Amino acid sequence: MKILSWNILHGGGQRAPDILDAIEKEQPDIVTLQEFRHGKSKAVLLDGLKSMGLDEQYVPETTSARDNSVIIASHTQFQAQVFPKDEPLPARAIRAFFPDFAELNLIAAHLPQKKKQPPFLHALIDLDKDFLNENSLIIGDLNAGIPFEDSETKSFEHTFLFQQLLRDGWVDAWRARNPKKREFTWISTKQKNGFRYDHALASSSLNKKITRIEYNHNVRLTGVSDHSYIILEC
Repeated sequence: MKILSWNILHGGGQRAPDILDAIEKEQPDIVTLQEFRHGKSKAVLLDGLKSMGLDEQYVPETTSARDNSVIIASHTQFQAQVFPKDEPLPARAIRAFFPDFAELNLIAAHLPQKKKQPPFLHALIDLDKDFLNENSLIIGDLNAGIPFEDSETKSFEHTFLFQQLLRDGWVDAWRARNPKKREFTWISTKQKNGFRYDHALASSSLNKKITRIEYNHNVRLTGVSDHSYIILEC
């Protein structure tokens, strides 16, 4: 099973063909895109994913074509709903269940920053304990991290909540395999400071099955998006 997660920047726009080319090279089984929009590039991206066999898709509605949202596309059928389930649109996270992929529980997220972020982190912390004891994964642009480990500054505002997830038993799958390494998935255009905003937090049982997790920074460096993507294999 191969999962790709990527913040594609403002819906992709004219970069949509390049985004699809990058995804196709990885041949993932599951894709989650953040900052997906119901704009001009929507059909290009969804049809392009379908052409790769990623024809099972969950695409929440939005209130505007300029709203950033999250989608999931897969080779196999899955069940999905907006997370938290009573959260108004546009969706900032999706909870999905994949019965044919090791009964995977997946939360694909693009969390807001600053004052709007804590309710989402609390919702993740409050997930039922059975969720953490199964094959479960929180993946996406969490806009969170640990200062000076996942950034070059101390500007993460709600680190204690992110760390609570780790204390509760979620495993930062990339950090667990790269304890002393620093890689950044987004660079500030003004200050040029780097941040590792994009994460894959795995349950203990799923973490043991991960055989590869890495970032592709080339797509960021060449301007396909302003974020690197995560690729994870089990």
